[in-house]
Amino acid sequence: MIPTPRLWVLLALLALPMMLAGFSPGIGGAVLALDALVLALAVFDVLTARRARLEVHRVLPARLNVGVANKVVVRLIHRSGGAVQVRVRDDVPDGFAATPEEAPLHLPARSESRWVYRVTPVKRGRFQFGDVHVRVRGPLGLVSHERVFPAAQDIAVYPDLRGANRLLLSGAALDLVNLGLRQLRRDGRGSEFARLRDYAQGDSVRDVDWKATARRGRPVTRVLESERSQSILICVDAGRSMAAQVDGLTKLDHAVNAALFLAFVAVRNGDRVGLAVFADGVKAYLPPAAGRTQYRKIVDTLYGTTPSLTYVDYLALFKELNLRLTRRSLLCVFTDFLDEEQAATMVAPLHRLARRHVPLCLSVKDTALQKLLRTPPPSPEEAFQHAVASELITDREVLKARVSQGGVQMLDVQPDELSLAAVNRYLDIKARGVL
Repeated sequence: MIPTPRLWVLLALLALPMMLAGFSPGIGGAVLALDALVLALAVFDVLTARRARLEVHRVLPARLNVGVANKVVVRLIHRSGGAVQVRVRDDVPDGFAATPEEAPLHLPARSESRWVYRVTPVKRGRFQFGDVHVRVRGPLGLVSHERVFPAAQDIAVYPDLRGANRLLLSGAALDLVNLGLRQLRRDGRGSEFARLRDYAQGDSVRDVDWKATARRGRPVTRVLESERSQSILICVDAGRSMAAQVDGLTKLDHAVNAALFLAFVAVRNGDRVGLAVFADGVKAYLPPAAGRTQYRKIVDTLYGTTPSLTYVDYLALFKELNLRLTRRSLLCVFTDFLDEEQAATMVAPLHRLARRHVPLCLSVKDTALQKLLRTPPPSPEEAFQHAVASELITDREVLKARVSQGGVQMLDVQPDELSLAAVNRYLDIKARGVL
């Protein structure tokens, strides 16, 4: 039995007659009768609340996406004859944010109601929802009776796969059919013939097909598309620096989301896509292959990838790639440059790989450091933090400049721009025929 504010107010009002009974013994019997009446009403209230016949079921999606407000539905079936007021709360996994955490509901007689809330996971992996708690208020509003409905339910939290369907690239980069990717192409650029079309303002003269122009009697342009079945290897750093939080997710989660979107686009474009997860060694490796089955393997591999609190051995990674990759490939390395000493070990081997392959390094900016530098330090202690942040960013820029030498491309962008930037650079590399 859980007292409501209404019962506490009633008990507070009864306190005054009880105090008067000490001075006027004649009203003591009336006071005790009032107390007994309130107690009887409270017992009636809780017994009525307990008799309410309820069924509760939670409806979860097939999987949840990390860092995303996922929809959860709680169904409440009320089989009793009278309406009741309830408050509903769900046991979400530790660390998950539920919005709202609980909600009041009015359940009409013999009805079914739904409570919809959003839950935001902060980590990937397997988790378990607990029980559903329903607090039923009595008809007099004096007490509530709390029930616990067993509803343990396992759920998998995957990377944010919505990017493959949500992010729409510029019209120059993608043809979109029914909001799905049909084929990535850039008209007038590439290495394989696609089709002929009428000349349009802005077309290059070198793309004019003079024979077709003579036959049709009007200017005709050759449309070229990027070569298909090229090799892309996505390398994801799972070392200690990738465990840092940026905008609510770890740097590894941002990298995984971008890697999956890049893999989705490349697979749909007919390219062969592979994956390497590395930290103090190569933790997982999928050789480049084409098709949806390969994309599914990449999703399953990255689903359970977590940061290792170890240093990153770039030499081990590039040595492995040097042995495994016999075909010229685009190497997309998602990593972090905050640890200057550690990241510096990648420069020389990466430059050597650039002789055979096309390396592209991708990282997310540390928004906390940027925000700190935009705010003038109000105290000596914060001035010291300001100086340290400035030095870290300076060292990062120096390291990026070193990496960018020797044919290595660099992308260092805001977390919410990483997926789009990675795919656009991939498209640009294919369109220029670098591979």
